[in-house]
Amino acid sequence: MKTILFLVGSLRVESMNRRVSLIAERMLPEGYESSRFDLIDVPIFNADLRAEHTPASVSALRGAIAHADGVFWTSPEYNFALPSVVKNAIDWACRPMLPRNPIVGKPMNVVVATESPSYGARALADIKRIWGNCAGVPVGFDYVVHEAPSKFVMEDGAETFEPVSRKRLQLNVDNLVRAIDADAGAMVLANWDAWVESMTS
Repeated sequence: MKTILFLVGSLRVESMNRRVSLIAERMLPEGYESSRFDLIDVPIFNADLRAEHTPASVSALRGAIAHADGVFWTSPEYNFALPSVVKNAIDWACRPMLPRNPIVGKPMNVVVATESPSYGARALADIKRIWGNCAGVPVGFDYVVHEAPSKFVMEDGAETFEPVSRKRLQLNVDNLVRAIDADAGAMVLANWDAWVESMTS
């Protein structure tokens, strides 16, 4: 059984992106299971809090990412950029950098849901860029759910998307699954380990 970790870049209980995450979670194929981690207890990054001083929530976040075969973010866009809660989580997760942090080689996809009819692409690009900067493996294609409140519908007693948006969301879940099944992070992991060895041998 393979695992996809679902992370939400908003701390609001009724966040649209939390709702999108729950819809995406139900789209996993046979052979996959989901895990979730709430970022609300992760403190603001502080480089003094390391080793034996590492907060328990940070250790738990790193463990959740390490255990997962892939990560699926849903996030809003704030002020034409990614939310601080997303950047903060990545800042914690990628440290200590050596010998290998849990983001290295980890396939990740992201969907941004927004009330706006046009904004959202910047946050999506930010998250993929920063994940890639940390040697993670961002997956295409890009999907911003514009005017998201109008996309939610009830079907058989459960919240989902209207058909067109549901198809786009399913594609992004499936693309992450394909990346995991294809072991898309293998070369990144190999290159990373070779780089680390070159510095220590």
